[in-house]
Amino acid sequence: MVGRGYRAGWALLALIVTAAPAFAQDYPLVWPSELRPATLPAWQQATPGPRSVDTSENVVPGATEVLKDVPNVFSWSRFQSGRIGGFDYRLFPDGSAIVIAADGRPFAQYMLTCRKGDACEIANDAGVILIVPAIGAPKPPLPPDDVDGLGVAQYLARWILAGTGTPPPPPPQPEPAPEPQGPPLPDVLPVAEPEPEAVVPPDPVQNNLLPTDADCLEPDPFYPDACEPVAPEPAPPAPQPVTARAIDIPAPVAPAPPAPEPGPMTLAERYRLSCSLSTGAGLKYTDHVDFDDAFGKLRVTLGCNARLNDRVSLSLALVRFPISGQQAPWDPDFTYAVNMRVTEKLGLSYSNYGARFSGGGSDLVSSLLKGSLRASYKLPTLHLPFQKEAACSVSIGLSNPGNDSGSLSCGMSVTDKLRVGLTLYAYPANRQKPWNPDYSYTASYRLNDRVTLNYSNYSANRWPWNRGPSPGPGLLGGSVSLSYKLMF
Repeated sequence: MVGRGYRAGWALLALIVTAAPAFAQDYPLVWPSELRPATLPAWQQATPGPRSVDTSENVVPGATEVLKDVPNVFSWSRFQSGRIGGFDYRLFPDGSAIVIAADGRPFAQYMLTCRKGDACEIANDAGVILIVPAIGAPKPPLPPDDVDGLGVAQYLARWILAGTGTPPPPPPQPEPAPEPQGPPLPDVLPVAEPEPEAVVPPDPVQNNLLPTDADCLEPDPFYPDACEPVAPEPAPPAPQPVTARAIDIPAPVAPAPPAPEPGPMTLAERYRLSCSLSTGAGLKYTDHVDFDDAFGKLRVTLGCNARLNDRVSLSLALVRFPISGQQAPWDPDFTYAVNMRVTEKLGLSYSNYGARFSGGGSDLVSSLLKGSLRASYKLPTLHLPFQKEAACSVSIGLSNPGNDSGSLSCGMSVTDKLRVGLTLYAYPANRQKPWNPDYSYTASYRLNDRVTLNYSNYSANRWPWNRGPSPGPGLLGGSVSLSYKLMF
């Protein structure tokens, strides 16, 4: 048995040796020196795809990238952590982020879901409240230290979307004005014959939305009577025509009565003080607590206007919201405007229409120091059909012209009692906020010498080609007020 097994083993070895050359020809052997490393699998990536966010690039100075072990695959092991103002944030590689108040509250105040080249959705516990589109804008500048949580979320969204998306198309160019039609005018115009007697025309109706002396650059949204001009001084009586007499006999001249001595002027007379008490309501607004739509935001305003001299005037209004909880952090406790007429055409204004005594990240001192300086130039009177005229002016911010808007304001009297006004706004590139309007409009109807009914709309009114992420609600975004003029 042993000899038989020995001979079988040798036979098997001989068979292998014989078949080896043919096997090597069909299946060549590869030595270890010829091996190459395998390619990286497609699923093994350092970041989640081309739309990912590089968390190693700091959003703000002092931010840090955190790498840590996580309990499961549903948690990110890499994110960036930093602080902006009074809020902490966490930015994850997939473009999501959370904003948390730095006072230690455990829940996120705002949550972001972003896709590069598309948009960012900003949400809170009530759902999505704002959508920031990708418009190819560059990295935004750092926000101020007193920025709120929503401002931090908007800054993170613009930082993530920077350089991606498509810029919005420019607005269409206005059509050229048609050339006047009709026969050519004669070289010499006929001279009208003089009237037999001079007739003094009545004074035109004053426009309380844009006064003719242009010392008020724009209406106060909470004090509609702030731009109402002071009544002009009465004109002297027109001289009576002298009739011819047959014989030039001097008529007896009666002695003129002695002029009464003027009494002391009151402060109201010296500074031409005018005040009004207004009560009104915003038709539709967004509640600042739950960001739901609400109706009927009541307010009461006491406003006064004084002329310190022939060139400088001061407007001040105190604003009160009777229903507790309706006043948002950005709603004012008072407004003010100092207007100076440099020339007959040029005017300057320093104003603040969101001033607070306290709360909302502001106080009395900061409200006085954070006013806006604007310059206005009065344009020639615009003649309209039906013998109507409109007074217009252009204005621009002087504190930072690269950020401030320019505006064109016009106002006119439709009837003796009805007056309307319109303001168009223009912004530098990529500086228009979602709440900045393209235009605003006002109207007032004088019921009598003391009572005026006003409507004003300063919401986010947008043109159809520039709707933005949060356009205004239209007519419902305005407010109605009733003003009663106080007499001194």
